[in-house]
Amino acid sequence: MIFEQKKIHIETLSEYLASVRNNLNLSLEEVSKKTGIIVKFLQSLENGDFRPLPADVYVIGFLRQLAELYSVDAGELILQYKKEKNIQKQVSKQGQVFASGWHKKYLGKLVITPKVLSVILGLLFVSLTLGYIIWQLWSINRMPFLSVAEPQNNSVISGSVVSVSGVTDPGADVSVNGQDIFVDSKGGFQTQVALSPGPEEITITSANRFGKSASRVINITGAGSAASVASPLQLTLSFTGAVIITFNIDDQSPQTVNFSAGDNKTFSANQKILISTSDAGATKVSLNGQNLGAMGRPKEQLSNVPFFAQATSTPVGK
Repeated sequence: MIFEQKKIHIETLSEYLASVRNNLNLSLEEVSKKTGIIVKFLQSLENGDFRPLPADVYVIGFLRQLAELYSVDAGELILQYKKEKNIQKQVSKQGQVFASGWHKKYLGKLVITPKVLSVILGLLFVSLTLGYIIWQLWSINRMPFLSVAEPQNNSVISGSVVSVSGVTDPGADVSVNGQDIFVDSKGGFQTQVALSPGPEEITITSANRFGKSASRVINITGAGSAASVASPLQLTLSFTGAVIITFNIDDQSPQTVNFSAGDNKTFSANQKILISTSDAGATKVSLNGQNLGAMGRPKEQLSNVPFFAQATSTPVGK
């Protein structure tokens, strides 16, 4: 019988040898008779278990005989054998740490072949993919983390403003009483809220990109200050839109607060108050009970406008 030599497409040497033999309708015993290779060695080659085989010089001779019988390129069979044997050596070295204890009991009989290694890698890939999908689903349905550092719930705050700070998930959007505030790359946030005497609620909300949100409501009480009772300067600001106000009372350190439409705030001072506004037209002024009107034109920005104890009948900015 004459066989035409074929180009080899090998996935593993063991699979290829078994496939060619089966295609030729030859049993292991028949191959053994034709080549003189004992059945045990043929089985080792087709099982991918090279441990029972003799020295490489003999195995290479086996492969040349099989290549002649199967009409395939002996060089490719030998090259594939060396590659797979080298893989088994490397795996064997890494697996020596499991040679004692329960590892020996459960893994001692495990033979790592290229086919087994492919299965293990496939299972690992599937596990990682499933883990990633589960993590994504968990992230979508999870409410964002939100912790408020200050103010403490049910605390009494003196002064005209209260600091609000805390931490949330990086990338989340935070609002305080409906006003969006800046969140840094680590999830930290901080702002100031105007405070009037008496009980107030501060609502802090964090929303992630999946539409999930978490809120905290902080109850505080504004105590006011004794100085405000005797202060000769009382300045009340009311707002018809969203406005950012920076104020400086009696040359103290300036403070910046966000206000919304409908908000109002009263400041007390002994000498003067400096007011900066992001929208003069939406900022209405009352000085010592006298209505002065808007600070200026709509969307006009004004800086360090002074107010003294003497009221004027002319609206500010006009």
